[in-house]
Amino acid sequence: MIKQALNILGTEYTLCIATVREDTSLKEMDGYCDKTVKKIVVLAEDEDAGVTSVQDFAVYQRKVMRHEIIHAFLFESGLHENWDHKVGHDETYVDWIATQWPKMAAVFKEAGCDG
Repeated sequence: MIKQALNILGTEYTLCIATVREDTSLKEMDGYCDKTVKKIVVLAEDEDAGVTSVQDFAVYQRKVMRHEIIHAFLFESGLHENWDHKVGHDETYVDWIATQWPKMAAVFKEAGCDG
């Protein structure tokens, strides 16, 4: 398992790249963000995972990493619980992402998933 510390709006999260054997939650998903323990877990390239159908796993893995890091930003900013799942764009979220993007981009770069 690979571990790395990330600063998410002043809160330290641990980014873990893990196999299914190392984290059985990854049997059902390719990544998750646990706000209760400040941990982001992303699937490592793993024969047991069943994700081998993607041709470029590294590209897919970076996308999952970005997705879970965004969850962490939403949790830490207090906006996650206020999400309204309606059709279209929530302007509050658009404005928040536009304002926070420089900080988010720095974390994506730090984690190696910025491209």
